[in-house]
Amino acid sequence: MTVSSQISTIADSIAALVISGVTIKDIDQIPDAAAMLCPLLIPSPANFVSDYNMTFETFGSGGTAKMNSTYTMNYVYLHCELGSGVNSFAPYADVISKVQTILVAIFSNDKVTGLVDLSLQSISPVGVITDPAGNEFWGVQIALKVLEYNQ
Repeated sequence: MTVSSQISTIADSIAALVISGVTIKDIDQIPDAAAMLCPLLIPSPANFVSDYNMTFETFGSGGTAKMNSTYTMNYVYLHCELGSGVNSFAPYADVISKVQTILVAIFSNDKVTGLVDLSLQSISPVGVITDPAGNEFWGVQIALKVLEYNQ
């Protein structure tokens, strides 16, 4: 038996979700700039997988031990460019609404595969989030906690 990990499978499953009004990109589709693509959910280019921890559930060697891994998959939600709207906080309510829609879609869908459990670790405060090119957007960072059996 060999140890396996399903990070790419999980990311593919999330990218395949259909969320009305939101474009979701996979780990191999992160755009250089998000202008004209928003609302957009992308894997965090700087810190996609973090807090990786593996625990052994049985004795064994050479990959025969049963193991569990937990880690965080970090996503960035970019809603609209900073300065969009009549006043500074015009997009705020819509950002909250879309984040709620994203979370419902992720956590109520059995199509997210490759894992045992998926939970919300955290959501950053709504505010200024930059895309990979450094452009500023209204958005949040979403951290998803994954439990995976690596056996």
